[in-house]
Amino acid sequence: MRNMQALLLGGWLALICCSCARHRQGTLSLVSYSKQAGVGYSVCVDKDHAYVTNNDGVVIFDVHEPKHPRRVGMIPTGETFGICIENDVAHILGGRGLVIADVRDPANPKTLQEYGIEEYKQRVQVEGSYVYIASDSGLKILHVSDSGKISPTAQFGDRRARGVDVCDGIAYLAAPDNGVEVIDVTNPASPQKINAVAGTEGACDVHIHDAYLYVARHEAGIAILNISNKKSPKLIGSFHYDDGREAKAVWGDGKYLFIAGNRIKMLDVSEPTRPYEIGEYSKRGGHDLCVDGKFVYVASGRKGLLILQFNGNQER
Repeated sequence: MRNMQALLLGGWLALICCSCARHRQGTLSLVSYSKQAGVGYSVCVDKDHAYVTNNDGVVIFDVHEPKHPRRVGMIPTGETFGICIENDVAHILGGRGLVIADVRDPANPKTLQEYGIEEYKQRVQVEGSYVYIASDSGLKILHVSDSGKISPTAQFGDRRARGVDVCDGIAYLAAPDNGVEVIDVTNPASPQKINAVAGTEGACDVHIHDAYLYVARHEAGIAILNISNKKSPKLIGSFHYDDGREAKAVWGDGKYLFIAGNRIKMLDVSEPTRPYEIGEYSKRGGHDLCVDGKFVYVASGRKGLLILQFNGNQER
């Protein structure tokens, strides 16, 4: 009888272990990397080209074959941290401030306009004809006219901000001291703070996807907010590191969440109230990342541009 019970117990344990293994299935594997990117700080991908910021400006790679990234262009903007591309126009936060460049031909980018910004600035987002910048003095809003002229529109706050994303007239500002600040920018000339979201202190990066806002919080891990009511986000999920690691940047699509930090992590967030880790690339970390198809592009500091491929969890 005891032998039979032992066999049954062993069978159940094996079944549970197999089930857990399937439940946590997912991989991140190295495809290629290039040190031609220099010390990579930020990265974005647009139309088979990766744009990596570094100490000299923006290095442009042809990545239509991710296994063989090929450097094709350069935008010299000095020490550069943030970049956003909309409609073949790059908005770049460089040593000279905001630089706007035409990248219709990535091999021959053309600088169009510049606007000087003295203080430290890290992230930039564009909505319509307005540019939103996270800086050491809070949120800066600039207007770009049809002729390309850049003019200041508004300044919000006086504390450091490290990330920003904008949707439908609402800006979500990642401010380490205050957490995520919700700002009404329906009238960009007169931004109005709506609230700050409790439980998001340490925020350094934000990324919007549909009804969710993903927040990187350095050593505090990540937070997931429901923004169905854009003016009143609700904290619904979180993920905390148990190994002293940190989250510097996030990118999510409603099913998966990718985190840049000491290591590159991949979470299943299809149930946002219960995110869990399904993959990790531990050999190198990064300052920033973005995802295009099945590939993860990482600005990996001194390692330059890192390209990973992910295989997602098929068992939920």
